[in-house]
Amino acid sequence: MLSDEPVNQFTLSAYQVELLPMTQAHQALLRSWRNQDEIRRQMLSATLITEEQQQAWFKKTHLDPKQLHWVIKFRDQLIGATNVKSLEAGKTAEQANLLEPGLYIGERRYQGNIVAFAPTLAMYDFCFDQLGAQRFRAVVKRSNHNAMSYNQKLGYAIVEDNDLCVLELDLESYRQATAPIKQFLSRTRNAK
Repeated sequence: MLSDEPVNQFTLSAYQVELLPMTQAHQALLRSWRNQDEIRRQMLSATLITEEQQQAWFKKTHLDPKQLHWVIKFRDQLIGATNVKSLEAGKTAEQANLLEPGLYIGERRYQGNIVAFAPTLAMYDFCFDQLGAQRFRAVVKRSNHNAMSYNQKLGYAIVEDNDLCVLELDLESYRQATAPIKQFLSRTRNAK
């Protein structure tokens, strides 16, 4: 039986971003981002999300121990959302060795920007180092060139190459690929 207490109690802070557990208060903003044409078209389901669908999704996901969802805060502004899901039967997101990530940047000025790597790095570091995850698996539309490039810069390798590509990432590949990005994002910058 599911508890009424949200599953995700983890606030993460690294690489100049904060990942805040998703709450009811974030749903209108998440829906507006998710319904942007450029984001929606890249999703596996490209339909517009109604308010009722958003609420049903939130009700399901925030109590599901197989998922952890965050909103991304950068320079005191919410800019996107990220999550992980267990891909293993009977294992929560905190127990799983294999996780599926999700990310979208809703604020246009940070889409395609180096800042978009920060929430992923914070979340992956947490999952590998604190939760003990062994691998990530991502499913990406072959036509989504930005996501394919993004994932390969994180160290992902293509394991199935079709219209929907399956990519996988292990800890060593992640560490090697992201060292320069982490160094760059860890530098202190002046706020604009």
